[in-house]
Amino acid sequence: MNVQNTATRLATALIIIGGVSSTSTAQQVRQAPAYDKSQTRTVLTRSVFYLPLFGAVYREKFSALVAREPGVRGVIIHNHGCGGMWGWETTVAQFYYREGFAVITPEFVTREGNKTGCPGGSSEEMLKGGGDRAREGIYTAMNPARLDARGDDIEEVIRWVKTLTPLPIFLSGHSEGCRTTYHWNRGDQQVKGGICHKQSVNRQYEHLWKWDTRLPMWSSIEDEDPWAGGTKDRPAVGFQEKFKDNPQNLTEFRYPGSSHDPLVRQGEGQSLREWLNRQVVLPPLKGQNGFNYEDVLPTVQEAVRKTTP
Repeated sequence: MNVQNTATRLATALIIIGGVSSTSTAQQVRQAPAYDKSQTRTVLTRSVFYLPLFGAVYREKFSALVAREPGVRGVIIHNHGCGGMWGWETTVAQFYYREGFAVITPEFVTREGNKTGCPGGSSEEMLKGGGDRAREGIYTAMNPARLDARGDDIEEVIRWVKTLTPLPIFLSGHSEGCRTTYHWNRGDQQVKGGICHKQSVNRQYEHLWKWDTRLPMWSSIEDEDPWAGGTKDRPAVGFQEKFKDNPQNLTEFRYPGSSHDPLVRQGEGQSLREWLNRQVVLPPLKGQNGFNYEDVLPTVQEAVRKTTP
């Protein structure tokens, strides 16, 4: 392997994905069958569900208990990064449900005919693959059609949640999922804020920003994260400029690193915990506090029975 050529390819991928180029222009919409709105019909089948006390649960159990389990503070829809759902979605969901939130994690890339935004078998390969996808212009977060389609999935999940509970809803995302979150502009009164893990907004992605800054947002970002376009000399671009009219609504956790992993830095989880506590007055329920699962078993059993052929 030619090390110099490999380094050049990775640097090019960083420019394309991270947006450090000063000559780039916003990408135009590129449609694909995978982005058809009809595919939202499968989003709940492509999702994993979590509840406080229980952790990961099946859909019927979630729907039966989200409004009955005491101490549920809200619902968080968490969106994965360019590679689809991996272990980090579980890690982030665990943080949320231990803080008292129900969580739904839809997987976008398993829409029929879809592809990941960063194919590869290692971080280096995925970074290069993400650059290749960006050049192709379809299966990339740079393509507004991709984030619009992810927004369609979110919209359908929100519609379903609203049939179950009036609890506040928060949108969350890691990497491409963060871009999905800040691309959201569909104005639902039950959506109360956004959470962006380890991503930036920069020249090549600025055209995707649609977030209503009257809604609060928590953001984590690492200065030298290549996935966020960060280098030692040119740190990743945060959201301060976007929130210049509402600076009180942005809470940013910035760290001088490059891991790209969510909730791994000292103080990061505490920062998010404090932000969540400011958004929701109801404190997290610690322990069962008298909740007896057997009392609600008939409700869960009935929900399962209704879905049995």
